[in-house]
Amino acid sequence: MAALPATLTVRDDARLELAADFCGLFLMTDKQAALPYASAYKQDEQEIKRLLVEAGMETSGNFNEPADHLAIYLELLSYLHFSLGEGTVPARRIDSLRQKTLTALRQWLPEFAARCRQYDSFGFYAALSQLLLVLVECDHQNR
Repeated sequence: MAALPATLTVRDDARLELAADFCGLFLMTDKQAALPYASAYKQDEQEIKRLLVEAGMETSGNFNEPADHLAIYLELLSYLHFSLGEGTVPARRIDSLRQKTLTALRQWLPEFAARCRQYDSFGFYAALSQLLLVLVECDHQNR
């Protein structure tokens, strides 16, 4: 995968500007934003729910976002990683779930990252999304 250039702009009030960028980029309509939900980029929003069930997990009632939020995918990958170390679940099953999760994430993460680059003029969230995309690609290739 080719490296994607990222640039950051220096701002005087970076904390306030980052909060405003976060709101505009992730919490508004999808017209000029990068919504962190799989359903914003592809049809099957139930896929993550099936993966969670297969892993023996579910979303908490305290989590006020749809189940297909990027954070849920990342939490599932983290859970699967730590499950390998515990040895209570066969490694093949964990690896199969990890590959399914990475495949699902790779279906929409490139467009999410592209939208971050397109609409994040400061560049902070664009750089983070590029880093995440590269990490997911590396994890997928290191089966």
